[in-house]
Amino acid sequence: MAAAIKLFGATGYRSFRCVWLLEELGVPFEHRPCAPRSEEAFSVNPLGKIPTLQHGALTMYESAAINTYLGDAFREGGSAPLV
Repeated sequence: MAAAIKLFGATGYRSFRCVWLLEELGVPFEHRPCAPRSEEAFSVNPLGKIPTLQHGALTMYESAAINTYLGDAFREGGSAPLV
């Protein structure tokens, strides 16, 4: 069974922030390491930016925005503070 959340981006970049929060929240996710402006990054984001998060029909990028969304959507799964 595939995870409902996919995170694109290598942890050597700001994608690390999102991986860290997903793990802290205990949310299952699929991590797809890729570099900025790589073919895989462009396949999910027209600007080729990472991190890019897909959750159902939602696709978003920018680590601060992603983490705010994750904190709001999954706060009961872990210890993320109210934002």
